[in-house]
This record gives sequence, structure tokens and C-alpha cells, in this order.
Amino acid sequence: MALRWLLAVLTVLTVLALYANEQGRTRWLPVDGRTPGQLLKAVDDQPDGGASTAHMLKLPDDGVAIECELKAGFQFPYCELQIDLGRAGIDFTQFSHLRFALEAEGPTTDGQPPQVRVFLLGRRVGQALPVPPGGYKPHEVVWSATRAASAVQLRPDQFVVSSWWMREHPERIEEIGPKLDQVHILSIGTGGNAAPGLHRIRLYYAELVGNWMPVGTLRLGLLLLWMVSLLVYLALDARAAHRRLRRHTDDLEQRVERDPLTQLANRAGVERFIEELRRQGDNSYPVSIVFLDIDRFKDINDAHGHAVGDAVLVQFAQALRHHLPRGDLVARWGGEEFLILMRQTTAAEATSAAQRLRDRLAAEAWPEGLHITASWGVAEATTPAEMADCLQAADAAMYRAKRDGRDRVETRF
Repeated sequence: MALRWLLAVLTVLTVLALYANEQGRTRWLPVDGRTPGQLLKAVDDQPDGGASTAHMLKLPDDGVAIECELKAGFQFPYCELQIDLGRAGIDFTQFSHLRFALEAEGPTTDGQPPQVRVFLLGRRVGQALPVPPGGYKPHEVVWSATRAASAVQLRPDQFVVSSWWMREHPERIEEIGPKLDQVHILSIGTGGNAAPGLHRIRLYYAELVGNWMPVGTLRLGLLLLWMVSLLVYLALDARAAHRRLRRHTDDLEQRVERDPLTQLANRAGVERFIEELRRQGDNSYPVSIVFLDIDRFKDINDAHGHAVGDAVLVQFAQALRHHLPRGDLVARWGGEEFLILMRQTTAAEATSAAQRLRDRLAAEAWPEGLHITASWGVAEATTPAEMADCLQAADAAMYRAKRDGRDRVETRF
């Protein structure tokens, strides 16, 4: 259920983020030459050997316009309204559109509406400032304009590198293609069908439009959000599963599978715990079983009575429980025999734990000043199928410890 809620929330957030970035969070950057740091000027073909003349017009509404007289004598006469975007340039790839409104008028060679050519002049790969005249890489778009003000919206990917420039400036294969991340000049000029005569281009506005966050960056951020969220969920789920197992272990020791004297699990509790491990598969293995039997317990009962014997059993059980991790199962197997079941523990690790317990039991203050010791047997199961054999092997190791002198730990590796 929690996973379904998480996926639902992530899906809603993803849709809202994509929609908001596309529709709601738009930024504008004016590029009409009237923004601080930008410059306007009229450019004609005289530096290239032509005879055309161009100049800025002063308009009563503070508008932007150029007027030029195209003259024959040059192969491709032209004039342009050029906008210097500043020394640092502008990264056009961070915007979705270049939007502007303009009107153009003037004679044409084909009788059709005059064409308008828009240039974006950018730095080449590795090109340092200052860039010499003619050193920028030109990208262009050409279309037919009208005398009435018309709004135009162009995507950066609609601009292509000028073919004449590519012929004159061969590039390495990795540099071929548009480069619009450092555009320094926006130029709006006459097109290929312009005929000699008087031409006028008026710019009402020009602006870059885009999202506050590039779509690629947003998508990467959303992907990372999904990955991190799912990883956190898996980590929390694993932690919760571990807590459930610990609670289940505690529950087993608090149900009817409990020894009424020591309040430890009894044989039924052990069998229930082993069945739970079987259902979990190999995740809890290796499992080590420790059998231990209090040495000469019958002599304690005979010499001091069953009340003292019961007190020894209770204190012995409490000491085992106190000095073992909460995830390990401690049980009274019967009489003075106890069993410890350790998940994810090898026989070597269980043997070390048994030795530590043996030392701590020796330091206990027992009823009637008794000196209590135990014989220990350890065995390991690496799969659920080995659990029955492991119980028998631990039991046999415990009896071997008794035969070999008691108060010792024997291990079946």
C-alpha cells in the first residue's frame, strides 16, 4: 500500500512539474537593443565593397527602425539592423523561442513580399574575445515578411549555419553544425529577393522566451527524484521488515509458546521460530544453534531444594537474555537445558558468543553462593534443510562437552 501511494505521489508531482515548467513558469529576455548592455546600429554592404547606405531612423514612439538605399554594383547588396548583445553573449539554447514583431517594405526582384533574413552570430568552439570582423559563426533563417507588423516565433533549432560561411571556413567534423551557446549579435536584414531601392525594416519587439528550467535538466531532476525516493522506500521497507521480525521474535516469547517459569520460549516457540525462518528463505542464514545444559543441576535440587533450583533457572535465563541481541531466540528446551538460535551467525561467531556468555555466567552471584557452570554445544546450518541436522549436531556437541569435563564449549564445524 505504501509503495502504491509513493508511486501515485511521484506520478502527480512529475506531471505537475512538467506542466508548470511548460505552461506556468516562463521567463523573458528582451533582445531589441534597448536593454542595458545592448547596442543598436545600422549596417550596410560598404565594408564588403558595396555602395548601399543604411541609417537608423528616429521614430516618434521611440521605436527601432533602419532605412537603407540598396544600390547595384555588389553581388548581393544588403543592409541590416544589428543588435550587439554584449561582451558575454547569450546562450540561446537555454530558451525555447526567439519571438519578435517587425514589418519590412521595399522593392523586390520577383514582385513578392520582401524577404527578411535573421542572423545569429556566435563564437566558434574555443574562440577567444575579441572576435575580429567576420570572425563570428553565422546562423540564419529567411522568410517573407509583410508591410503590416507580423509576429514571428523561431526555435533555436530552426537556425542553420550559413552555407557561404561553411564554404569559406571549413571546420573539423566535431565542430560542424549550429553553435548557439554564445551568441553575441542578432541581425535582422534584407533577404535574397531585395531589389535596389529604398528599404525600411521596423522592429517592434524582440525577446527570448523559455522555461525557468531547461526541459532536459527538469527531466534529469525528476529521474533522480524517482530513483532516490524508491531507494529510500526500499531502505525504510527493509528496516521495517527487520523491526517486524524482531517484534515477531518478541511475540513468540510472549505467547503460549512460553515457559511459565523462566518466561523464555519453549519447544513450541522454537519450532514456530524455525518455521518462520523457513518461510523467509535463505535471507537469515547461516543460522547457528547453541545447546547448553547446567552442570550438576540435580545435585543443586537434592542439596538445596527445588525452590533454589527454580531460582537458579530463572536467573540463568535472565542472564542469557540480557547478554544476547534482541534478534536471537533464547528458549528453555526442557529441565536444565537451554537453546539459543542465532540468525546470520556462523559457527565460529556463535562459539565466540558462547565463550563470552560462559565467562559472564561465571561472574554472576548465584543463590546460596552456588558456583554455576554449563556445558555448551554449537552447530551451524547454512540452509533451511539443514536445521534438523543442526539441532542434533548441537545437542551431540553439548553432550561431548559434558563427557570431556563440563564447563566448556564444543563446536561441530
